[in-house]
Order: sequence, then C-alpha cells, then structure tokens
Amino acid sequence: RFQEWLSRQETFGLEHDDEPLNPEIKQRIGFASAKKVMREIMLSDTANRLPEVLQSLRTELARCRKEKQILEEKQRFNDPAEVKSVVMELLFYVESRVKAYLDGDIEASIKFPEKLQTLEQEIDEEDQSDWACRELNHYTEAEDRWRDQIAQLKGLPKEVQANSRFLGGKQVQRAIEFFKVVMIDSLPDPYELKSLVANATGYLGGGLVRENWEKAMVQITKVCVKEVTHPGINYLIKHVGTILRRLFTLALADVKEGEEMSATFKLLPRPVENYLLSEFDQMLWKLLQRVAEKTHCSLEPMYSTVDPHLPTFGEACGEEDLAEPLYRKDSRGHYELAKPKQADTQNSRGKSSLMNGWTRLTGSVAKAFLRERSIYASVSTKSFLQDKRSSLITEMEIEKILNRSFQYIVALMEFNLVNLKFQLNHYLVMGFKEEMSLSFSKKLRNNGEWEQIIEPDPSVEERLSVLNEQIAGLWDSLQEVERIHRRF
Repeated sequence: RFQEWLSRQETFGLEHDDEPLNPEIKQRIGFASAKKVMREIMLSDTANRLPEVLQSLRTELARCRKEKQILEEKQRFNDPAEVKSVVMELLFYVESRVKAYLDGDIEASIKFPEKLQTLEQEIDEEDQSDWACRELNHYTEAEDRWRDQIAQLKGLPKEVQANSRFLGGKQVQRAIEFFKVVMIDSLPDPYELKSLVANATGYLGGGLVRENWEKAMVQITKVCVKEVTHPGINYLIKHVGTILRRLFTLALADVKEGEEMSATFKLLPRPVENYLLSEFDQMLWKLLQRVAEKTHCSLEPMYSTVDPHLPTFGEACGEEDLAEPLYRKDSRGHYELAKPKQADTQNSRGKSSLMNGWTRLTGSVAKAFLRERSIYASVSTKSFLQDKRSSLITEMEIEKILNRSFQYIVALMEFNLVNLKFQLNHYLVMGFKEEMSLSFSKKLRNNGEWEQIIEPDPSVEERLSVLNEQIAGLWDSLQEVERIHRRF
C-alpha cells in the first residue's frame, strides 16, 4: 500500500508541478514564521562576526604585504649590480665594527657576552682550527714544540689575566704578553751543549793559532735563540690570526642587528656571505704570511752576530767573574739571579742626565746628551771573554764560555721581546687595519665575481605573482565587508 501511495504522489507532483501551495496550509506548516526567525538569527550572527572577519582580513592582508616586501628585497639580490652595492655598504659597517672591537668596544661585550673568551679558550680554538697545521713557512713543522711548551705549563700565568674574558683588541694584547711569558719560560739552556762547545772553537780560524771562544759563543747563541724563537713567532701569528678571523665573523652577525640596513643585510644570500668569508680568509692568511716573513727576517740579524754593547747586556760581571753563574734554576726549573746585580754607575748617570734634559724640555740639552752617550759608547771598554786561554780548551774554560753565553742570551731575549712587540704591532695589528680598509674592500669592489656567485631564484618571481593575486583579492573582500559593516 505504501508503494501505491508513492505512485499516486509522483503522479500528483507531475500534474500539479507549478501550482502554488495553499496559503492556509502554508501558514499552518510555519514557512513564513520560520523564514522570519532564521533571517533575524542570520543578521544577528553577521553583525557579531563582522568585526572578527574584518580583523582577520586585515591581518592576512598585512602578512601578505610583509612577505611581498621581503621577496622584493630578495629580488634585488638576483641582480649582480645590486648585490655589489649592498655588499660594499655591508663591508663599510663590518670594517667599522672590527676596528671598534680592536680599539675597544664595551657595547659588543654587552651585546655578545657569549663571544668573550678566556686565554684557555683562545688556545683551544687555535689548536682546533684548520690553520693550526696549515703551512705558514718552513718553521711550521716546529710549531708543535711551542704548543707542547704551553701544554707543560703548570697553569696559565696570572700576570696575563688568563681567566679574564676578553674580546677584540684586549685579546690581541694578551696574546702578545702570553707569547713573552712562554718565550721566557722556553729560555734554552746552553749548558746542554757543553760536550759540543770545543767543536765550535775550530782550529786556525783566520790563520791564528788560538782557541776561538768568540766563534763558539756566536754559534751557541744562534742555535739556542733560533730553536725557540722562530716557532714561537709562527704560533703567535696564528694565535692572533685566529682572533682576527673570529672578529670578522662576529662583525657580520653584529651588523645584522640594530643597524639601519640590518633588515637588508639579513636577506643577503648565503653563497654571497660564504664568498665574503672565503675572501677574508684569503686576505688574512696572505697578511699573516707577510708578517711572518718580515718578523723572521728582522729577528735573524739579532743572533747572526754577537754585540757586547747590546743595551740590555750590562756589565754584571767582569773577567774575573766569568766562571760564576749569573743565573741559576730554582726548584721549579725557572731561572733566577744567582746574586744581586751590581748597578751600572755610568748608566745611572746617563739616565739621570736624560731625565733632566727632557724635564727642561730643551732640544739642545737632549742633543748634547745623545752626543755624549755616542762618544762614550765609542771609546768605552768592556770585558767580554777573557784573553788568557789555553792552547787546547779545558772544561773550566768551556764553563766560562757557557756562562757568558747564557748571560748574553738572557739579555738578547729581553731585547728581542721589545723589538718583536714593535714588529707585531706594526706589521700585524696596524697592517691588518690597513689591509681591511684598503686592499680588501678595493679588491671586492673591482674584482668581485658577482655574476658567478649570484644564482637567480625563479621561485621568488612565482611567489610574488601569487602574493599579488592574494593581496588584490583580500583588498576587494575587505572593502566589501566594510561596506556591509557600515549598514549595521
């Protein structure tokens, strides 16, 4: 029967398809009232939701515009000319930051407290860097002896503030002072050559049948000083080089925060940044090689000859005291004075005269003093090695040569440390600043291989096209919703 009813309903629907519903029945089943209620609910819901919809549209529109701005900045880096312009500006800020670190900058210490280092951290970083084993010159193979000497120290010296955390120029200064301490601690012991001293005197040198003590002393000085000094210079140059290398990396990160162009610098493509780091490494390594060459060359004359008139080689003992050691080793293996050093009366008078001359600030007094000192140096006599010698050198005479050699080596090391500090300050520290401001930036400006470095990113163009469509659609929707909102 149900199937029969369905059949009749289908027939009725076909015959009365366009016939309107009876008003009485329509009212009875509630279409009008339901429509009214539903409309009121929809209008109320729309009114409540419009502010939320407006805020959502505005937020999405702002996000799309921000992304578009970033992509347009990235699009600039598809043009080699634009990249070159931005990099030159970046290098200006980086150079300023690196120089500020070296000259003294407390802001960097506050901004990057994790970048401050103790001396031990610096030593470890140098030891683990790829430059530790890289050949700087023919002294590189001997550098490990210097590292071994550092490892054998019973604690890092307090006088160089090893536990203080430094950054920049203070690190360089501490590295140089630490070099001086290790150099003194590495002071060679000429007495280890005792069995070989006789061979250094030779026979019939210059046609004179006489034991040549002076030649033996020159060779002892040369062997001892050369053995320890050159590897130490190499190590120091690499130590400072590692510090300077790290400062450049820090400066690249620094200029991306708080600078006027930081937002643009952050978008610099990674290949470009890697290229800058590579070029800087090349520049710095070539500088280190030049510094090493000049410093080693300046040191060689200091031990190829022996000068009894060396300023730091005072008349601590005369001929009669040659067999008495001037220095001795303490219980820790460190050298100390064996007896109080006698004051040099002439030097004391000279220093007093010099002080008086400069106190009066008169050039004529200073010139007169210098002339007097020059004349004194020319005519004064000094006891160096005793004149009385046996025809075949004896054990006691060897002791005298070794004692005098040790005194001279101590004085020479003291003189060399002062000289080396001037060399390193000029060639390494000042040379680095000059190289950064002139050669490095100039080379990148003129010879930068920007076309080979830049790899255009097609996805940027595609994303910009999509964003432009989204921004247009969001803008139209926002305008429409705002018009609706104004009606309520």
